[in-house]
This record gives sequence, structure tokens and C-alpha cells, in this order.
Amino acid sequence: MTNFLTPAPLFNPITAPAPLSATEIFAGPFGLLLFLPLIPLVLLLGRRWPRATLIGASLVWMLPTLQPSATLILLAWLAVGIGWVLLISELRRRNRLCLRSAQTLIWIGLHALALPLWLHAQQCWYPSRMAPLHNAGFAYFLLRMVGWGLERVADPQTPARLADTACWLLYPACMRLGPVVRHADFLTRLDQWQPTRSSQWRRGGLRGLGFIGGGLLLAIVGRHIPLAPAVGADFFAAPQDYSTTHLLRAFYLVPIQIYLLLWTYNELACAIGYWVGIPVDNNFNWLPRATSVRDFWRRWHVTVGAWLRDYLYIPLGGNRRNYHLNLLIVFAYCGLWHGASWSFLAWGLSQALALNVQHAWDHLRRRTGLDRILRGPLWTACCWLLTMHYQLATVLMFSDFDHCGLRLLHELAQRTLTAGA
Repeated sequence: MTNFLTPAPLFNPITAPAPLSATEIFAGPFGLLLFLPLIPLVLLLGRRWPRATLIGASLVWMLPTLQPSATLILLAWLAVGIGWVLLISELRRRNRLCLRSAQTLIWIGLHALALPLWLHAQQCWYPSRMAPLHNAGFAYFLLRMVGWGLERVADPQTPARLADTACWLLYPACMRLGPVVRHADFLTRLDQWQPTRSSQWRRGGLRGLGFIGGGLLLAIVGRHIPLAPAVGADFFAAPQDYSTTHLLRAFYLVPIQIYLLLWTYNELACAIGYWVGIPVDNNFNWLPRATSVRDFWRRWHVTVGAWLRDYLYIPLGGNRRNYHLNLLIVFAYCGLWHGASWSFLAWGLSQALALNVQHAWDHLRRRTGLDRILRGPLWTACCWLLTMHYQLATVLMFSDFDHCGLRLLHELAQRTLTAGA
């Protein structure tokens, strides 16, 4: 029991001396590339057997990317989750459970199902050193199934539509890193799907070009991030052994690399959605234009933010009561949702702290009339610089599983103060 409840060490590709192999890359989000050759077949067979074609093509794609054993575990995991949702909604339909109890059981049951993957990387069956919770998309399955479960217990008379639900869960364009397409939204798009004429090749092509451009930027950024030594400590563990130039490159480029990975994947997912004819939601909205932490969260991981708002923040009370505590709970959950690491929790709490500070600052500006003075391009530029550097620092904390980025940030701060003295 003790061993099970002790989180397994997380593999960090940023500081790994040996890069990910092709098998490991395709077992993760960018395995979505291998779905591209199946799109013509999906459009052809989907004219006659739309549901069976989508499910079959997804399974054919999963087998070479996740390998057969991991695919079977994923399908079993989903089957148990679906069974749990249907069981609780049926008890709710028969009035054996009140709404609050049913909602609680949905939360507890589905999170208990994800607990082994949260605690352990399951490398015995997963063909990658990366933890499958995010790399293979289990964390996004969890969000989607919790949302679906809460909707079902709120309206238990709604038909389950199991075949359509399987299409929703297994649709490759929203499987590995989102976007978090909700059950009702996907079913509406599936009902409207017409493979004979609905593919939007031009719009998909533009997103495909975005994917290619993002891939090129990733290659450039990756080449300039300091390499971890085969023997010795990396720049997170022993920043004193690295030059200031190397530390500054890590400070700026590691968070940019993470953003580019997510954004580039989102471009690929959107392109495939357009080409298949069942579009997925956009997950990023010109993030580099954010001029406040609140604005940042309106642009960063939009579908995850919407899920947190609708299924956690608003039920807790939203802006009506306990605003500061609600933010703390939501972002603590968001941090731990990424995995069993103090760095993830620290990152989540840093976002809640910044949003609470901004809320107080906005209130002070309105009360004192500063909002009429602090405006214009220069003020906007200052806000942008402050927002971006705060997010760079906190994402760096997120990226350092062992030290929460504190050693590197402390070393940089010391050198800055020494140079200015």
C-alpha cells in the first residue's frame, strides 16, 4: 500500500540526456500525424457507415501509436468509466440518489479510476518514458467523462447513445491533448457530419501550415535550450554550474517550448478536424497578446479553462461567494490534474495568487480613479511585459519537477543583483 501511494518519479524530457525515440514521440500527442493517411478512407467509408468508420479508424490508429497492450488498457479504462457514469445516472433516474450525491459519486469514481495513472507512469505497459496521464491523453479523457457524467445525472432521462459516445471519446483530433470537446457539442457535429461534402480542405490547410511553422519554431527553440549533460547535474539542479547566458536561455526558451508544443499540436488537431469534417474547438487565442493574468487565461488552453469554470468554479460559488478560495481550489486542482508533482501544484497556486492580486488591484484602480490615469500604449506595454515574465517564471517552476524552478530563479536573481551592485 505504501509503495502504491508513493508517486513514481516523473520523466522530464527537457533535462533528459537521451532524447525521445520515434516510438515514444508517436505514442504521445504527435502520433496524431499517423492518422493523416486514414482520412481519405474515413471520408470514403464514412458515407455509408459513419459511426463504425470513425470508431474503426480510431482503433486502427491507436494500435501502432500506443501498441496493442496499451490500447487494450485504455479501452478497458474507458469501458469502466462509461459503466460507472451509466450506473450512477441510472440510480439517479430511479431516484435512488439525490443530485448532490450523484455528482459526488461521479467525481470520486472517475478520479479514483485515474489515480493509478496519476501516481505512476505505468512504464511496464506504456511504450514511452513519458507518463501516459497527459502524453496519451488520460487526463483529457477524465475531464470529458466527468463533464458528461455531471450532465447525465443532471438529466438522467437523456438517451446514452453509446455508439455516438464511443465516437466522441475515440475521435483522434481531441484525444491526446484535447481540445476538450463536450459530449453534447460533439454529438451535434456528428449528426451534421456529411463526409461527401463537409471537409474544409482550405481551412484545414491553413491550420496545417500553422503546424508546420510551429514545428520549425520548435526545432529552432530546442536547439538553443542548454543540453543536459550525460554525467552531472542539469541547469535546474545545479544552475551555478552554467553561464548566465545559458540560464537566461533556459528561463525564456523552456516555457516558450512548452507553449509551442501545445499550440503546434492544437494546429494539427484543428487541421485534422477540418479535413475529416468534424471540427474541434480552438484551444489557444493569440496567447502572446495577453496583457494580464486574467487575459492570459482567456487565451491559454481555452477549452480546459472553460471546463474548470463550468464544472468546478461556478458550482463552488464562482464570483458570488468565496471568490478567492474558489480560485485557489480551482487552480490547485488544475495543477494536480497535470500529475503528482509539487511543481504542478506550485504552478497552479501561483496562477490563483496572481488572479487574486489582479482582482484586488482592479478594485483599487476603480476605487481611486487610477484606471483613468493608467492607460495608453506605454501602460499596456508594461502590463504585457509583467504578465509575460510572470508566466515565464511560473511555467519554469512547472517544468522543474524536482526543485520547482527555485534554484534556477534564485541563481538568476543573485547574478542580477550582483551585476547591478
